[in-house]
Amino acid sequence: MKQLGAAPVIKIIDDPKDPGLNGREIRFESAECAATFEIDRAKYLKPANEQMVREQLPQYPAINCVVMPDESLSDPKSANTGKGENIIVGNRLVRTCCGQCARRVRRDPVKWLAQVDKGIVADQGAKYALKVCVISGAPLPAEPVNVFIGSRLVEVATPADALKAQQNPIETLTKLDAAIAALKPNAAKSASADAPPITKPDAK
Repeated sequence: MKQLGAAPVIKIIDDPKDPGLNGREIRFESAECAATFEIDRAKYLKPANEQMVREQLPQYPAINCVVMPDESLSDPKSANTGKGENIIVGNRLVRTCCGQCARRVRRDPVKWLAQVDKGIVADQGAKYALKVCVISGAPLPAEPVNVFIGSRLVEVATPADALKAQQNPIETLTKLDAAIAALKPNAAKSASADAPPITKPDAK
């Protein structure tokens, strides 16, 4: 596995036989790597999918099987994480209770990803830390545009900002994490300023 350069070769998969792969973005170090990938997609997608599952599990919404909502799933942080089916649809993680549900998701990914999106908004929307758009720096409107990168929610100001966020997902998440990290010292200072003064006990 080679490190990607400044100008990677980007391939967007379009597969009429497998709607679950449509829109999948793969980045390669060179055109030769891209050609090698096409020889045996399944071979190279397997480790890529496993890595994406690991990266997206921590932020995945607290929902049961997306197809069968009454079917609970194991806690991603537990030793039982492998219970059920963790699949990658496009570039997104979807968790289901069984292979049959996973096949339903792959046949109609748009429908089921919409359910995952609802769960992400419910989990992350209320505690979204930023008040400004990470793309434009403009204040977020009362109803921001939601962008979903992996299992992360990114709120932006306009549809144009959303397009830019999706075009450079790694850069967008890097900006988001940096902006959130920058808020923490300010929050600590505010909490300190609001705290009551510490008084010494009376000497006896």
